[in-house]
Amino acid sequence: MTKDRKDAYTKQYANASVKLARQRAEEAEYAEAITLVQNVLAPSVDPDNYEAKKLLEQLNDPEYYNPALTPDHLDRVRVVEKALKTGQGYIDIGDFDGAEREYFKALNADRYNMAARRSLEDVERQRMDYYEVARNHTRADFLRRVAEGWEMPVPVTITGEAGPQELEDTSTSRIQKIEAKLTSIIIPNIEFVNTPLSDALDFLRQRAEELDTDSNPEDRGVDIILNVGGGLGGGPVPDAGGAAPAGGGAGLGFESGGGAAGGFGGGGPEATPITLKLNNVPLVEALRYTLSLAQLKYKVEPHAVVVLPLSAPDKDLFTNSYVVPPTFLSSGGGGAGDGGGGAAPADPFAAPVAAGNAGPPNVRRTAKEVLESYGVVFGPGSSATYQPASSQLIVRQTQDQMELVEAVIESLRGNAEKQIYVTSKFVEIGEDVSKELGFDWLLGPFNITTAPKVFGSGGTVGNQFDALSQTDFAFSEPGTASAIGNNPVTAGLRSGGNALSADSIDALIAESSGDTQDRSPIAPAIFGIAGVFTDPQFQVMIRALNQHKGIDLLSAPSVMCRSGNRAKMEVIREFIYPTEYDPPEIPNQVGTSSFGGIGGGGVSSFPVTPATPAAFETRNTGVTLEVDPVIGADEFTIDLNLAPEVVEFEGFINYGSPINSAALDPVTGAGTSVQLTENRIEMPVFSTRKVTTQVTIWDGQTVALGGLIREDVQDVQDKVPFLGDMPLVGRLFRNNVELHLKKNLTIFVTARLVDPAGVDIHPRGSLGSQ
Repeated sequence: MTKDRKDAYTKQYANASVKLARQRAEEAEYAEAITLVQNVLAPSVDPDNYEAKKLLEQLNDPEYYNPALTPDHLDRVRVVEKALKTGQGYIDIGDFDGAEREYFKALNADRYNMAARRSLEDVERQRMDYYEVARNHTRADFLRRVAEGWEMPVPVTITGEAGPQELEDTSTSRIQKIEAKLTSIIIPNIEFVNTPLSDALDFLRQRAEELDTDSNPEDRGVDIILNVGGGLGGGPVPDAGGAAPAGGGAGLGFESGGGAAGGFGGGGPEATPITLKLNNVPLVEALRYTLSLAQLKYKVEPHAVVVLPLSAPDKDLFTNSYVVPPTFLSSGGGGAGDGGGGAAPADPFAAPVAAGNAGPPNVRRTAKEVLESYGVVFGPGSSATYQPASSQLIVRQTQDQMELVEAVIESLRGNAEKQIYVTSKFVEIGEDVSKELGFDWLLGPFNITTAPKVFGSGGTVGNQFDALSQTDFAFSEPGTASAIGNNPVTAGLRSGGNALSADSIDALIAESSGDTQDRSPIAPAIFGIAGVFTDPQFQVMIRALNQHKGIDLLSAPSVMCRSGNRAKMEVIREFIYPTEYDPPEIPNQVGTSSFGGIGGGGVSSFPVTPATPAAFETRNTGVTLEVDPVIGADEFTIDLNLAPEVVEFEGFINYGSPINSAALDPVTGAGTSVQLTENRIEMPVFSTRKVTTQVTIWDGQTVALGGLIREDVQDVQDKVPFLGDMPLVGRLFRNNVELHLKKNLTIFVTARLVDPAGVDIHPRGSLGSQ
């Protein structure tokens, strides 16, 4: 190679190395970049390369290349950038859950990423806007249900077959399927004449496959295995057919029995000659007769029929170990079998039975008792041992019971990873609508005839209301407090609070607390007309009102719990109140003192002890939720025993009365009454919303447990006699007041299956796709 070509190659190598080193530097691979540059500056390559020297200075300058930058950081930057862009794409298409997942990915890569946090804030605002619209829809729907409650139901004409449809049983075991085939397969003709047992069994196996009507060709027929060693590796199961005595068979065409007496002969049991003739016989009977002639019996196993000697044990015991959840000993079925948990109480939240009437409380059950509560039967020699240190269950059982044990453990393993998030929601929607339109007339004195001798005027207010107030009318006499017209015509027409009555308990609470009523005694006037210089003077006020008040209440307690474990959630405040009072006390002999007075007169005063609280009770106010959930066998159904409750304090009612004393007025000297003490005896009033029920719901679904729809209607139509009956103008002498109080209380429950991380087992919406 010539020197010029070598120099050209060296220069190209140096340029490529510098470019690669710069790329590695941008990827935060500083060590590799420095190595590449140093290789270029080696004496044998290009020690005077300007670009290499410049890049080496930049690599050693922390202001040019950030030394804290790493390849892992750049990878996380790319993850964050992709997650932010993908999340924004989800927001654009309205998938806020997908956007949230992407922003969480960004925060997992960069926990201090403010862009992701701002985007999550935007997601929550978008969700909040949706839920606000959903709230308005729910409120409108609830108010519609209030009106719908007045509809009379229309009888439904049922056409076609009604009633529940029976579901196909899919829980038939493999053993039961084989037993069903042995019974259902009918062989038209069987004739054996000194036929070896193995050939006879082959014939039965072949005819069973030909006559089986199973839709799946691979499942047709019954496998028959000859095992004279006393058992198979899979283990025997309970004897289904048993051994039949030899001989007999009259009526079925049974002619004669073969088989060597006292043994199988020299050729082994499979060579035992069988002589048998049967017509239209089930396979199970043909097999039983055939084996009885050979002094054998059979057992049905999950995959085949096994032929065994008569001396083979009916119940072989096997030992196996299983890894079970740590909550194994606290689980258990609800059956009342041997050692079972017994039937559930009628009230799932009833107080525990006294120790004198039941066994010791909180006794930890053994592994055998837990399995027995699920229906596992323990015979002689069988056992079950649980080792808490390793969460291992060691079971010694027969094959059929071992299968049941495995099914129980499989169910417990599946439920161990599932928890239930239960939410009970109290939704109460109330609406208060009041409307009023009426007229209030005042009419002054006037001449009835041309001669000033007979006069007419308006009337009086009567004794049912207070006197007219000048503030209720717009026009008054100058310099006086009298309203123009003065004499009322429509004083008997009720208006405002005088026309509507409040709830009796609410009225008592308001009276005891000194609160004023929500509505004024007279509705406000919106317009008035008066005749000031007319004869007679008159004044009319138009009283109109249209009020609308909505009261919405939402209480949604929720709790997370495991299947089969009772949980209780309380958000309460303890309210301590008196239940008993000692009577008031007045001393028999007291000294008196006088306050002021003229000429030595005054008001006597002496100490009085009012009624005093003597005993107290505590009431929890707030939200309480008790729930006992159980996951169904299909792992999609949830059985709930629950008792949600909301208790609120409404106020006090005063049952006491003031204690007064006679005294002399210090000014006039007349007798008067002085209140010594108010003597209040107050008892609280609580409102309770509670439901105790047992329901079954699907995972993630919401069902209504109960509720109350109520509407109180007050309609007042007052009028002045004669005047109010006149056509057209009669409306000016009427007062119409209408009040509607609507309330809809509905209690919902929602249950969701979640894993230990709180993630839904079945994604939302999966039920609709099934």
